[in-house]
Amino acid sequence: MGHASVPELAQSMKLEWSDEALADLDRFVEFLNRERPSLAAIVATEIIDKVQVLSEHPRLGRPIAGRKEYRQIVLQVLGAAYVFQYRFDGHRLVMLRVYHAREARK
Repeated sequence: MGHASVPELAQSMKLEWSDEALADLDRFVEFLNRERPSLAAIVATEIIDKVQVLSEHPRLGRPIAGRKEYRQIVLQVLGAAYVFQYRFDGHRLVMLRVYHAREARK
């Protein structure tokens, strides 16, 4: 007995990163290199690992900006909250921005 639709539903999506989101990661690493150098690489890796949950569950975040394809989720990374803003249109998953919950956003 096969369930032809199950593999399609269970298939994970590739998470792409925008230039802005990659710049956000660089900003975190630069800050941590100044403040806590031993944590910089660990935090960057944990952020990337933690957000992979969206590859399996791209609708996990709540819609933002009045448009359902723009979403936001807050995830805990090593005890700190990070805000992930992304776009999912049903076919493509793109990380748009990443903020530490305590930082001012532009």
